[in-house]
Amino acid sequence: MCTSLQFRRSSDEYDQSALIREMLALDRELYVTATEEDLGTPDYWRERFERCPESLSLARQWDGRLAGYYQFLPVTAAFRDEVIAGRAHDGRIPLEAIVSYQQPAQPYHLYLCSMAVRPEWHRRGVASRLYREEVAFQRRLATEGHRALSLLSVVWSPCGAKFFERLKLPLVAHDQAGRPVHERLLPDGALPELPQTRSIPAPEPALAEAAWRGYEPSALVSAA
Repeated sequence: MCTSLQFRRSSDEYDQSALIREMLALDRELYVTATEEDLGTPDYWRERFERCPESLSLARQWDGRLAGYYQFLPVTAAFRDEVIAGRAHDGRIPLEAIVSYQQPAQPYHLYLCSMAVRPEWHRRGVASRLYREEVAFQRRLATEGHRALSLLSVVWSPCGAKFFERLKLPLVAHDQAGRPVHERLLPDGALPELPQTRSIPAPEPALAEAAWRGYEPSALVSAA
């Protein structure tokens, strides 16, 4: 198996419909109890990407297969209250609750509402890298006046629970299904940092393969 991944934003994808199919297939594989209310339909996802095309931080294998993604959705204060009250369904977030990254900039709450990494990439640093990609993305947005007021999420799995422990996101509520809801206020607008882990340079053959396919070597990371 190739050990290198390309990390990018959903707005960089040339085939949005294919991305949606891959996302939903991976979600159904990992979250077997999730309903359509939780996952959303392809048509709904197309509308959601039209509203905020940059909302996913994703990783692809050199062969193009989706290895994982995190969705960080900028939402209004009113929808943040719905999440805290336990009434939110990720597959039916109202489009008007999504804050677009357009000018003039508006403050928003960053809702980590979906996270999925293919099983063969578990425990290989992919989740941490996806999060750090979002940290860098939010820093770039900050230079344009955009600002996150808080980071919040609902825990669906033990892996997610461990991830939120690393971020030190306080438990603030439970949703209607009893799942923990976490939130951390961001007084300076910056996302909390994850502890650094040792990185291993990507092997030369992988870099050669990436260059041949037109990938940027800087976008590759060894996940061995």
